Amino acid sequence: RMTSPARLLEGREPCTLLKNFIARQGVILIAGLVFLAWTAIRVKLHYERRNLKTFCADCSKQAGQQMIGGVLMVGMGLMLAKESGLDALAWYGAQYPFEIVLTTVFTGLFRKWAECGAVRLGRRTRWKWLTPFKFVGQYGPKTDDFRCRWYVAQLAQAILLIGLPARLVALSLIWCSLYLPDQASPVHLLASGWYYSGLSCDTQTALVLYAIPLTGDVIQFIIIDKLQAFGFIARAADASRDFEDLDEGETAECDSCLIRPSPS
Repeated sequence: RMTSPARLLEGREPCTLLKNFIARQGVILIAGLVFLAWTAIRVKLHYERRNLKTFCADCSKQAGQQMIGGVLMVGMGLMLAKESGLDALAWYGAQYPFEIVLTTVFTGLFRKWAECGAVRLGRRTRWKWLTPFKFVGQYGPKTDDFRCRWYVAQLAQAILLIGLPARLVALSLIWCSLYLPDQASPVHLLASGWYYSGLSCDTQTALVLYAIPLTGDVIQFIIIDKLQAFGFIARAADASRDFEDLDEGETAECDSCLIRPSPS
């Protein structure tokens, strides 16, 4: 149920969202750098076993997922601002805490479904092009190999089959919650709280687009990195057979995009 825009906007200048959103994308970059620093500490403590190429590939997939989520939230915020009267910035701030929790949960589910689906389809069809999709987080036939086509395939998988549907489902649930009475909708209550907080637009922008998302994005980076890492899903004992089938009739050295780690 939507509230009259005229009543809500009376005496209140709406805060803008779109012009600040591009700068918001820089927050994702900062969150990624903080996550890199966190991982560097884990490497020093011997808790992190991935090489740099694998780690950067994992981070780039997650950054793509989060940027898509931000764009969808902006679109939804602008749409709600036109229909409800609360400004787009308030709606963005109201969506964020629910979106980040829901997308984290659904990312884990869609990651499992995407990988297990590829494994089942691969066993039935023996299509070799499915092999990269069956080993999410590993970018070559061997753990320390890196093939560009494996990375590109998994980047598409991460964005189109995992990140995008996870965010669409999350935002759909948020949208459905707005059909509750205003007093019963947590999203509407939070949006109203931001809108009537008395904070200036600059202060709200700093909190809604920078401070809160920076903290949330770093936490989400850490959690989703674990959810999408290689080995998160238990594998059958004969999983290595897929690699043998992939390399029948070809050798890894023939792939000009294969990067092997330099000997230590």
